[in-house]
Amino acid sequence: MTNRYRNERIEIKLTKEEKELFKKKFALSKSKSMAHFIRKSVLEAPIFVIDMDIFRRIQTLIGKNSSNLNQIAKRVNSTGIIYREAIEDLKKENDDISREIIKIQNILTRKYMNKFI
Repeated sequence: MTNRYRNERIEIKLTKEEKELFKKKFALSKSKSMAHFIRKSVLEAPIFVIDMDIFRRIQTLIGKNSSNLNQIAKRVNSTGIIYREAIEDLKKENDDISREIIKIQNILTRKYMNKFI
């Protein structure tokens, strides 16, 4: 046993629910053994790290935009008047949202298209 190739050991504890999910995924994997499944999952599966800041920024921009649109609608419904500045503000906010979405598209394109080239 002293000259075994894999001689490092890791132990984990799971909840009952986690263990059931583990068993289901293990069965679906058709792996030869639990050790093989774990090695394959850990050593070969890609890890995706997603920076959620850009999504939070879009969510904030959309929230502001919706709020402003509601205020404009209330004003128009009560007075029949719409201000050019309010429309320009909405256009600017929509442009900001579009720029943020384009940033996400560019990040995804750079990150994942390189894998196919």
